[in-house]
Amino acid sequence: MINIDVGLAYRDDTVSEWTEMAHSYEQRKLTCNFTTAKTLENEGRYYECDVLPFMEVGSVAHKYYLLNIRLPVNNKKNLNLRIGEIRDLHLVGIHQNGGFTKVWFAMKTFLTPSILIIMIWYWRRITLMSRPPVLLEKVILALGISMTFINIPVEWFSVGFNWTWMLLFGDIRQGIFYSMLLSFWIIFCGEHLMDQTERNRFSVYWKQVGPIVFGSFCLFIFDMCERGVQLTNPFYSIWASDEPVYQHTV
Repeated sequence: MINIDVGLAYRDDTVSEWTEMAHSYEQRKLTCNFTTAKTLENEGRYYECDVLPFMEVGSVAHKYYLLNIRLPVNNKKNLNLRIGEIRDLHLVGIHQNGGFTKVWFAMKTFLTPSILIIMIWYWRRITLMSRPPVLLEKVILALGISMTFINIPVEWFSVGFNWTWMLLFGDIRQGIFYSMLLSFWIIFCGEHLMDQTERNRFSVYWKQVGPIVFGSFCLFIFDMCERGVQLTNPFYSIWASDEPVYQHTV
């Protein structure tokens, strides 16, 4: 088990002072292997260690970031005494580049009004009919609303602002859309069954829709266990160790 004292700071120019964004004390389970035979000829070679989850931020609103990583050694607490000598430290960064961001923002900005206009036109045509809307038509409208919700370009408001909750908000929008999509297919198939059963009521599908709602709620709780903590501590990871321990100050 490796203990890491890590801090994250930012600034928007090259002359101003660094502003601390997050500071945390993390533990990670280090797994290393000696890929070659332990012979005299291979003396001096290093162990190769597995990749560890390190940090995840919801938005990159500043121009410059500074990452401070320390591996403190404490003989009394037995910290970092059995990990050997650290010679190299590689950080792999995965980010959304500027070109993709521009295309993504543009598509959301132009498609959202189109979907909204089509949805309003659809519901207006339904209400002009002599009969009241049936269940399947209402579900199609709900699916259109969830699709509009997931496509609203709220990312524009995160430009220039350090909104760490964007990843969590994106997961919530996707969860709502996929839950609504699965419920739509269940009701769509049920309404077309030729079994002479009176349907056209949402209560008929509670046995099918109920597990979807319960499963979505469980996934939301699971997501909050990681994304929720990352709102204040971007270095936290639920996959880090068997017994995760973290302390943070912002």
